[in-house]
Amino acid sequence: MKKKTAILMTAGILFVSGNLYLALKDDSKARRSSYINSWAKIGKETMTETLYAEGVVTPQEEHHIYYDPNSSEFKSFLVKEGDEVDSGTPLFEYSSDNIDRELARLEAEKDQLETEVTLLDEQIQQLVYLQTVSASTTDNSLAVAGDGTSAGSSNNDLMAVSIEKEIYDKELEKSRAEAEIEKYDDMIESYDGSDQLEISSEVAGSIKKINYALNNPIVTIISDTPKVEGTFSERDLKNVQEGMEVYVKSDNIKGTIGGTLTTIAKHPESDPSVKKESHFPFEVELELEDEKIVHGTHVDVSVVTNQVVNAAVIPERSVDKGKKNSYIYVLNEVGKVEKRKINKGLQIGGKTEVKKGAKPGEFVVRKPENVQKADSPFFSKLKPGLLNKKTFSEEGKRNIFKQIMVGFFR
Repeated sequence: MKKKTAILMTAGILFVSGNLYLALKDDSKARRSSYINSWAKIGKETMTETLYAEGVVTPQEEHHIYYDPNSSEFKSFLVKEGDEVDSGTPLFEYSSDNIDRELARLEAEKDQLETEVTLLDEQIQQLVYLQTVSASTTDNSLAVAGDGTSAGSSNNDLMAVSIEKEIYDKELEKSRAEAEIEKYDDMIESYDGSDQLEISSEVAGSIKKINYALNNPIVTIISDTPKVEGTFSERDLKNVQEGMEVYVKSDNIKGTIGGTLTTIAKHPESDPSVKKESHFPFEVELELEDEKIVHGTHVDVSVVTNQVVNAAVIPERSVDKGKKNSYIYVLNEVGKVEKRKINKGLQIGGKTEVKKGAKPGEFVVRKPENVQKADSPFFSKLKPGLLNKKTFSEEGKRNIFKQIMVGFFR
């Protein structure tokens, strides 16, 4: 114990004496050395530049259900405002009286067309028979004149042509009637069964509004999937673009929710005016898992406009800004303050990205004004708190003495 005390006292006396000598000596190197009491290690982290805006949670989609008063008579609604619905949930129903009358009318018109087709079939068959008889009579009973032509052949030819045209016209009329029958079949099928007495939802969501006056849209359904709406100022437009990453937070939301900036309007939300700044609506699609967000919730929106992963980062205070370039002072391995020119990148929250000129792990002077001269030696404050028993036991007596002497002579 006495030996350690003696070593410390001797080192202290030598240290004080040496420093006094160097400080008082003319043209001393000590006067040109920099006293550095604050430095920082160049870190490596992800720097994110964001633009902030305000938004509100709204439904991602709205679906409108329309009612045609000319098709059927309305009977009653089967849901009320605020109800949750799934795809296939009945929304309202028609009265069956009009549907029954319409079905009866369609069936009657279809029956009439089918009767017409039957009559046309009979007429075509008769014409075909007549055509066959006419051809047979012409072949067997017509006399031959002296010039070699058949008597009455001209009349028979005209009759054959007339019958053939009549058959063609009847078949064309039959085809049109059959097409009309198919159309009526489709119309009757559209009214088929009791399902048409109820109009069902095609999507899942919530009933936002019911128009009891039967003005269209008669029912409005909002989707369960939320989105965020807000506005950008005209100054913000130059920094944002569709597809950017977004983070949303609110007092009513635990943590943050990610999303994507999907839409930026090309026109302002209101008529532009010289006297006021324009604002442009935007929409954010949220990436939800188990989170539940109430429609109408006001949120803070952070749009990631720029991001650098594993950037070399230094305190902004440590940058010495020249007229044209920026510099930092690095405490290098040979014990000198090295002045380096750097290229700066992002500057966020008091931190600066070093794109070129330094790398993570190096030490930089926090206060450039403390540097007396570039590329000169530096010294720092002694920290007695580090000189504990464990430190001496780990270093060993010989190494301790060596370090004291090296420091003294330097």
